[in-house]
Amino acid sequence: MDHSAVQRGDILVVDDTLANLRLLVKLLTEQGYKVRGAPNGTLALNAARLAPPDLILLDINMPELNGYDVCKQLKANTQTCDIPVIFISALDEVLDKVKAFTIGGVDYITKPIQFEEVLARVQTHLSLRRLQQQLQQTNEILEQRVRERTEELQRHMELFRKFVPQTFMETIDRGNFDISDGLAREEIYTVLCCDIRNFTAISEAVDCTECYRFLNSFFAVMEPSIRSCGGFVYQYVGDEVVALFKPQENGYTDNAVQAAVTIQGWILVEYNRQREAVGKEPIQVGIGINTGPVAIGIAGTPERMDACAFGSTVNLAARCQALTKEFRNRIIITAETYDHLSNASAFHIRSLGKASIRGLEEKVQLYEVLESENAEVLCR
Repeated sequence: MDHSAVQRGDILVVDDTLANLRLLVKLLTEQGYKVRGAPNGTLALNAARLAPPDLILLDINMPELNGYDVCKQLKANTQTCDIPVIFISALDEVLDKVKAFTIGGVDYITKPIQFEEVLARVQTHLSLRRLQQQLQQTNEILEQRVRERTEELQRHMELFRKFVPQTFMETIDRGNFDISDGLAREEIYTVLCCDIRNFTAISEAVDCTECYRFLNSFFAVMEPSIRSCGGFVYQYVGDEVVALFKPQENGYTDNAVQAAVTIQGWILVEYNRQREAVGKEPIQVGIGINTGPVAIGIAGTPERMDACAFGSTVNLAARCQALTKEFRNRIIITAETYDHLSNASAFHIRSLGKASIRGLEEKVQLYEVLESENAEVLCR
């Protein structure tokens, strides 16, 4: 095979007049093109389908299947629809030329042919064909890169969602938010802080890998419990779980308290039963809950940022959790949380009086939550 001819172009010449066919094949071959000849429309269609050429020179007046019909079938086939077709005909009427262009021809040469004209038009349309193919190839490469980049971004987003709760991002996205400002918005939330008692002693008794397994097993039962009650885990700080319950009509503060009671009265019992079954000591947790304004935003630098929920409401919830050790109880809520309960009678609550809180000048009214009407039913 003449590779230089293939590189110049593969041309299919179709003409039922053998003298014309041989002449065009001979002249184009001498110019270095790979040239094939077909004496009728049927053979031309078969040749084009088996090995699509770069260009077709097509006579119009042929028996059985004329040039117009051949062109229509070429354009209807996905394998051959992009091949440029130059009509060659003795027909010189404007309507004939219009019809040729209408059905998909790219050019029209009238007989008797002038070879210099044929050669010029062939070179022009082969060059255009190559440019189109290069453009198509470039587009395919770009589309593949876009697909790969999109898949990569999707993988990153899936990974990102594991670190930043979807609910948190939806909260930020509700308003105009500029990361460079470092703060999105402030809303009323109920904050739940849950901490494992004597975690230091537990962690010192095992190696780091075992400690991570323990924490992940603990978080694996905590997160669904909180999510089932309409909240979301905002952050894991060591062994502490910090969850937020966003405003909603269906008693978001009640849901937070119900989540705490469910964790203490059922989830933790089941979790400890599984620990004891494999010879491990049961654990205890303390839970503090507070309600008030919470700032949702992004903190850090352009090189390292983190999603944050901060403010005195979060700090006081953490202080209440710490006070469960001092008061020797399991759930402590603030007066703000108590006042926001839509159905306080659903829980057994007793006053702990006012207590001094580190960092606050005035004492804070606190309450202990003992149980609810049905601790085994998760919120809906």
